[in-house]
Amino acid sequence: MNKILYLFAISTFSLLLCASSASAENCPFKSFSFEKKKASSHWSAKKTYVVSGNRTLGLFNNRNKRYPSQTVLTIKDIPKNSSITVKFDMLYIGSWDSEGKLADRFTVKVGGGPEIMNITEFPCLLEDGDDNKPVNNTGFVKVGERDRAYWITPLSFTVEPSVIIKGELKLEFKGYLTGRKTEFWALDDVEIFIN
Repeated sequence: MNKILYLFAISTFSLLLCASSASAENCPFKSFSFEKKKASSHWSAKKTYVVSGNRTLGLFNNRNKRYPSQTVLTIKDIPKNSSITVKFDMLYIGSWDSEGKLADRFTVKVGGGPEIMNITEFPCLLEDGDDNKPVNNTGFVKVGERDRAYWITPLSFTVEPSVIIKGELKLEFKGYLTGRKTEFWALDDVEIFIN
């Protein structure tokens, strides 16, 4: 019984803290940190992957049948005439290319609507093009038989009310990769804010 009262007190305090905050941006409408083996029902892709002891949503690769090519986030109960801001950590794993014939791309699109984010420049730098000599990477993660360098970049975008239909929004996250076994991506710490 004491444990239940303690949890209730903590929950109440957290709600009061968010309600008393000067800015709504301080308290997310929804947040996802992927601490379990499977993601919540908000996500179309369910598998999580451990990167440096931390579970992330992924791995993804559109050219490798062992991995999903994309994930769709469904957000419901968005207040009428509100825009939303989505903040998340993007994990680029392996040798993503920013230019040339092997250039990669990452997009976020509204389901049945416009593209909101189109990234073609990546932090995945390699000394002399050598996968074993990454530059300014966050760490390494084992994918298959090899350790791959990874970089974490915080990203955000805003979705205007005009594309939110009846308080619901579907967001499609997808990477267009040229490496079947050398490039992957994952998501972590996704937060949704009402504006």
